[in-house]
Amino acid sequence: MALIIHVLLLLGFAVQIKEDLGISHAKAFLVSSAEHPPANCIESERMALVDFKKHINDPNNKLSSWAGRYCCSWEGVRCDNTTGNVIGLDLRNRIPYYQRAGDIFLYSPRHNGSLGGKISPSLLHLQHLKHLDLSRNYFSVTSIPAFISQFKELRYLNLSKSVFHGPIPASLGNLSSLHTLDLSYNGVYDDPAHQWLSRLTSLQLLDMSGVDFGSSSSSSTLFQALNKLPSIKEIRLAECELGSIPLSIPHLNFSSLTVLDLSENSINSSVPGWVFNLTELEYLDLSYNYFHGKLSSRLASMASLETLILAMSGFSDENGIPESIGSLCCLKTLDLSGWNISQRLAEFRNVFSGCLRNSLTDLHLSSANLKGDVPDWIGDIKNLKVLDFMFNSLFGSLPSSLAKLSHLEELLLHMNQLNGTLPEEIGQLAELVNIGLSGNQLSGVITEAHFARLEKLDALDMTGNSLVFNVSSNWIPPFHLKTLRIRSCSVGLEFPSWLRKQSRLHVLDMSYTGISEAIPDWFWNLTQNLYTLDLSHNLIEGIISKSLSFDQIDKIDLSCNLFYGPFPQFHSATLAILDLSNNSFSGFIPLNIADYMSNLFYLSLTRNNLGGTVPSSMCQMKKLAGLFLSKNKLINKLPDCWSNSSALVVFDAGDNHLSGSIPDSLCQVPALQSLHLGDNVLSGEFPVSLKNCTQLYALDLSDNSFSGSIPTWLAESLSGLGILSLKSNTFIGYIPAEISQLTSLQILDLSSNNLSGPIPRSLGNFSTMKVPHKGGSRLVVVQTYEESLLLNLKGRQDTYTSKLLSLVKMIDLSNNHLSGVIPEELASLYGLQGFNLSRNYLHGEIPAKFGQLQQLETLDLSRNHFSGSIPATLSNLTFLAHFNVSYNNLSGRIPSGNQFNTFTDPSIYIGNHLCGFPLTDNCTKGGGPNQEKPSDHGNEDDGDDEMVWMYIGSLSGFAVGFWTIWGVLIFKNKWRYAYFRYTDTTCDNIHVWVVVNFVRMKSKIIS
Repeated sequence: MALIIHVLLLLGFAVQIKEDLGISHAKAFLVSSAEHPPANCIESERMALVDFKKHINDPNNKLSSWAGRYCCSWEGVRCDNTTGNVIGLDLRNRIPYYQRAGDIFLYSPRHNGSLGGKISPSLLHLQHLKHLDLSRNYFSVTSIPAFISQFKELRYLNLSKSVFHGPIPASLGNLSSLHTLDLSYNGVYDDPAHQWLSRLTSLQLLDMSGVDFGSSSSSSTLFQALNKLPSIKEIRLAECELGSIPLSIPHLNFSSLTVLDLSENSINSSVPGWVFNLTELEYLDLSYNYFHGKLSSRLASMASLETLILAMSGFSDENGIPESIGSLCCLKTLDLSGWNISQRLAEFRNVFSGCLRNSLTDLHLSSANLKGDVPDWIGDIKNLKVLDFMFNSLFGSLPSSLAKLSHLEELLLHMNQLNGTLPEEIGQLAELVNIGLSGNQLSGVITEAHFARLEKLDALDMTGNSLVFNVSSNWIPPFHLKTLRIRSCSVGLEFPSWLRKQSRLHVLDMSYTGISEAIPDWFWNLTQNLYTLDLSHNLIEGIISKSLSFDQIDKIDLSCNLFYGPFPQFHSATLAILDLSNNSFSGFIPLNIADYMSNLFYLSLTRNNLGGTVPSSMCQMKKLAGLFLSKNKLINKLPDCWSNSSALVVFDAGDNHLSGSIPDSLCQVPALQSLHLGDNVLSGEFPVSLKNCTQLYALDLSDNSFSGSIPTWLAESLSGLGILSLKSNTFIGYIPAEISQLTSLQILDLSSNNLSGPIPRSLGNFSTMKVPHKGGSRLVVVQTYEESLLLNLKGRQDTYTSKLLSLVKMIDLSNNHLSGVIPEELASLYGLQGFNLSRNYLHGEIPAKFGQLQQLETLDLSRNHFSGSIPATLSNLTFLAHFNVSYNNLSGRIPSGNQFNTFTDPSIYIGNHLCGFPLTDNCTKGGGPNQEKPSDHGNEDDGDDEMVWMYIGSLSGFAVGFWTIWGVLIFKNKWRYAYFRYTDTTCDNIHVWVVVNFVRMKSKIIS
């Protein structure tokens, strides 16, 4: 998980760099456009722009200024100051390309005000166009227009990140004046020949990152074409899945290259020698590839390098960090994240003590398996701005020498094992913008001194430490944070008063901080700029009575507190995640909840006191993926309106008082994967509508009043089912043999029903249960949701959640009316951990092959009619923790060895004819399974006959005695009256005696 987070952070860093570069390329046009007053507009070109606008989708009215005669003053249009010709068109979308959902950024070009539609060929009237930028828009219905190749004077073309698709027009090779070409991150692909590229003889910058070049075999022709570009300075080919690059390029022509980006291409080779001949290279990115062996010492000859990014590149070096890097005296940015360095950081002093000590500004060594403490010499790299040692195994205290890094802007030490206190000297680093210390073991007190000069501090993350904030109540922080995460730190019982001044906050996480007062009114004033608010797992109490509006918030987590009162009214069109679970909110869920929280993605109201019905307006929340209503007091039927809830993945309304049947529309939701309706009063036969829930992984209908038989179509319609719990209903009939065709099933719980007949032999065919040491097929993931289920394992009921549940494999058929023998085919379920057949009418012997079920932890066969001995092979079950065979007809010696030596409770064997540990009968009188019984006791059949005759005699005696007494009383009225009169008199006497003696005793006690 840590590695995944690190990868996402690095990708975000890379995207930001590339975005900044794109902005810089357009900057000249923007500045130039601002410096010159608008010229007169040529009518034919104005009409061409008007026609272009007609074909464009413009949801945010960006082109609203495109009206009137003077087109040179229109937004994004630049004209020649002398001739009036349109020479520039910049319609780049500058709204953020990612939408937030809590702490997650979702790629969402459709909803950020992007232009779309069709690009009209009327633009051809702009024959003097030199600059065209349509980047970061949404032209998903079109390919790159071939007519662009007719702009003979075009010098700058940027179509990046605009969702174009289809082939790149080869005619673009006609743009002989082009200096900059950016086609990155679209859905386009190129012809394997790449001939058109070689004709762009004026090209200086090429960015085709994310372009599909067909196959790795075409990479050689690609680089041949690039080698024919005499003026090329920058080549960016990230994420093109090249697979390989040519190991040699004869007559290298682009030796004046300054930027080369080949990151994320799955290149599986050594680094070609020609790369080290690019001695003018300033920027080299080979990250996220599979390069072999060591990094060549020839790297030292690349004296112009300023940025070297080799993160997750596959290099290995027994020396850890190559010493050749220490010779790169111009190097400013070094990224070796993901290298398996496996050494103490202190051992690399020589690498960083030379000229790097003066040049380096950004040092990234995250996820590099670094060990030891943070050495003092880090403070000697005096120009450091970014220090990134995240996701390592660094321990000890932070050195006070960090105070020497006067230019430091980012201190990123997340997810290490740092302990001790935080040095006060950090408060002197006046340039600090970001402090990231989450996931460590820091302790001690935080005071005002730790923030004395941190006026520029923008983000503070101390999540997971045990730090105690001890600042005065009138302290005014020098900073204005945008991100504050202090989860699990202690801030006192009240909301910190210093928060009042943090009006710029975007992210606030104060979960697990020990706050126990009600939320003060002033606190809600801080929420107007928030994206994320997390106050969960505290002791905050009170009523949220006021109606609150939020302009841009997308996550509110108030779970696991002591809130009470009515459902809070949070009005927000942007709110995506709302978690109010584990509180004491009461009353009703608002009937119009969808009107003021229409964009909810995740809603959890679990474990409250909410009553009433489930509002039908919830069906209008079309983005809702997770709906959690369990453990409340909801009543009546579920609304039947879910057919338009196309995003719903998890629906949990278990442990309520819901009645009726499952609405048909609930299974018209195509994405539904997890349905929990257990512990309600739902009734009727098994819902046929569930046939349509074809994506279901978990189905829990336990503890209801469903009746009828279990359908045979389960496996055909719900083929991906991994969890099926139908326990504690009133299902009847046979267990359908077809159920074994559920190849992904790992949990089958049919206990406490009225099922009858034999156990199908086909149950031995469950594919997932046959494989040991392998979890289930998948986990249902929606935000922080954990799949959970109440299971009876190891002799007790426990709730299993998340990844632990995915590892459980069990069958529970207990408390039914099953008969027949145990099929030996079940012994092939080698991954089975729990098997419960108790309280049925099964007979025969326990299969000796059950000794093959090496993963078995629970085996309960109690209260059946099994006979014979307990197989000695069961002693091979080294994981067996719960075993019960009580109340059967078993005989002979109890096996010994391994787990059987730990079963000290004799009750698991009672009701049989067994001997041996832990029973008092140690088999010394004979009767062991392999011993002959003494002749004077007769054979086993004689013993059975004697028992039969004993039962017959007892029953006969009871019948005679019963009818002798009650028969006389029935037919003799006087005797009957006398008997009941005697009974009444006796009862009265007993009552009087008890009352009198009770009064006497009470008097004595009082006296």
